[in-house]
Amino acid sequence: MTKKVFVYGSLMEDLFNHEKYLKGKVITRKYAKTRGELYHLAECGYPAMIHGEDYVYGELIEVKNYDNTLQELDKLEHFFGEDRAENEYNRELIKVQLLDNGDEEIANAYIYNCNDLLKLRNNNIYIKNGDWRVYLQQEKLKMKALA
Repeated sequence: MTKKVFVYGSLMEDLFNHEKYLKGKVITRKYAKTRGELYHLAECGYPAMIHGEDYVYGELIEVKNYDNTLQELDKLEHFFGEDRAENEYNRELIKVQLLDNGDEEIANAYIYNCNDLLKLRNNNIYIKNGDWRVYLQQEKLKMKALA
């Protein structure tokens, strides 16, 4: 069983949920990508990855106390168990590719439980470059320009 997690949103280093859930727990961190589509959930302020053919960029992390940490992340991501309709995100094993050497690894990731693809695409912001950190930086620059 894999002991790694692919994170692509607020759990990445220096972002708000990393401080709360992962600070001091990360053993290794590698930059990676996986196939998918990435959206910024406009009403929520955080991202959602769904299955797709684009690339989503994030971090492949190995954490201390893996089972306990995964339980905490399950709560954050509103994952209540496999195939549960009330899940906001499903925890799935996915293939990720390391950016530094192209090696592939298997990791857990939280995939948005999308019941209405049309609504997701129409009511949220598609992040074409697949990188939520870059998206946040661009939004911050836009806000500064408007101020």
